[in-house]
Amino acid sequence: MSRFTRTRRRALVTLAGVATVAATLTGPAQAAPKQEPFMLTEATVSGIHEAIASHHLTCVQLVQAYLNRIAAYDKAGPKLNSYITVSDQAVKRAASLDRSFARHGFTGSLHCVPVILKDNIDTADMPTTGGSKTLAGTYPKKNASVTQRLLEAGAVILGKGNMDEWAHGGSPGGGYSSVGGQTLDPYDLTRGPGGSSAGPGAAVGANLAATGIGTDTLGSLRGPAANNDLVAIKPTMGLVSGAGIIPFSLTFDVAGPLTRTVSDGAAMLSALTGVDSKDPRTKASAGHYSTDYTKYLKADKLSGARIGFVDNFNGGNTEIDAATQRALDTMRSHGATIVPVHLPDSLLSSASSVYATISDLEFKYQLADYLATRPKSVPVKTLADVIAQSSQPDFPISPAVLTRLTQAESRGSLTDPAYQQALATGPASFRNGIDSLLTANRLDGLVFPNATCPASAYPGSTATNTCKAVPSSTALASLSGYPSVTVPNGFTANGLPISLAFLGTAFSEPELIGLSYSFEQATHLRRPPASTPPLAPTTRGR
Repeated sequence: MSRFTRTRRRALVTLAGVATVAATLTGPAQAAPKQEPFMLTEATVSGIHEAIASHHLTCVQLVQAYLNRIAAYDKAGPKLNSYITVSDQAVKRAASLDRSFARHGFTGSLHCVPVILKDNIDTADMPTTGGSKTLAGTYPKKNASVTQRLLEAGAVILGKGNMDEWAHGGSPGGGYSSVGGQTLDPYDLTRGPGGSSAGPGAAVGANLAATGIGTDTLGSLRGPAANNDLVAIKPTMGLVSGAGIIPFSLTFDVAGPLTRTVSDGAAMLSALTGVDSKDPRTKASAGHYSTDYTKYLKADKLSGARIGFVDNFNGGNTEIDAATQRALDTMRSHGATIVPVHLPDSLLSSASSVYATISDLEFKYQLADYLATRPKSVPVKTLADVIAQSSQPDFPISPAVLTRLTQAESRGSLTDPAYQQALATGPASFRNGIDSLLTANRLDGLVFPNATCPASAYPGSTATNTCKAVPSSTALASLSGYPSVTVPNGFTANGLPISLAFLGTAFSEPELIGLSYSFEQATHLRRPPASTPPLAPTTRGR
């Protein structure tokens, strides 16, 4: 019997152990669900809905099962520490959805899908901290737009995920904050899970949530996806509202899904899109967004496709290079034409300067704008206030983050000529570079390794980092504002995930979702981590 088969058999979790809770909260009028096995580990949106529709599962049972895993693996066992806050309203919300289902059927496209949010996304019923103790225990006035859309689609918010403090890094492996401490990579507990959306990445990767929402400024969705064997959809700038999200740089910031399958990513994205009057950037998506990206899930999408392989990112790690070549061979075998392409080295070498010039200056002013939306009782109003509190003795901020915050505070105004020049020319140069490759070679999209190194060690761990320095592939989507879909692409010899990224022009999510889904269905390379195996059922079904 293979390891994969043993894992799947162990994962047949019968949820009868929480049936008493379900009966209590949903009321006697609802018939008890049939006690048949349900696969909690690697559960998908469609699988959850099938189990609920066939009365094999209630929403309360599902949510309680995830809470049990959080207790067993996030707060005990390997202590992944992916959650800053676990909702005390999740079971109540699930019970309400069960009652609604008994009367009217599914509430929406994400009915009873348990979601973890990065802790820079506002939730009126839970604190939003940005990973900083300066905001610990403080509540926003209202939900972020993405939070509200998830709730309207029927999702259950399980809690808030740890993150790099203020999304500013601070740990080579990602996932450290003063309010949350260090999150661990479930595939290697001596490494970090990638940042800055570290908590959602680790939680979804370890099956401590069905899906997650993170944010991305320079790879903050795609880094955790690479480290936790996940799918990440970094959307086109303006496709998803950022209203109610603690900003880093609104020129680059986007929110998007972290999931275990492309189909779940498409389902999540479908609930998030649309023009939002609270975020002017979304005006650009008018006429371009879809409310159902699942219709682009076509397993034969590689057939006849022309895909450009960007060769600038070879050489960082031999195992990643080999996995990338295997992926290209797979695409060819399924009918795709692979066209080698090369971005100008001068363009990639400008990425760091363009990013820093824009983002570090915007953060100072946009953070103050955001903090002005919080209740007056919040103890910090400006970046200077944050630095003053974070500089106090025994405040557990990463020294590297404090240095970055201090540097950002010293920046000039938004009328600074260097900033204005970078803003006017930097992102446009990346858009032009990508579009030129696509047009000149008649390409449907570009492909390249999502990360040039496996997961990095966090400070004090016993792991080693041995990768060579090569240009960062995440800059292409970030600086252009273009969409990218990340998919699992195998493992290194020591069990660290490898991933692949598809990238296209503005609002090409339908094309990228189709290509990535077709690749996923041809390979099925995702597998759960050994550190968080299925929990034994409390009782057996009848």
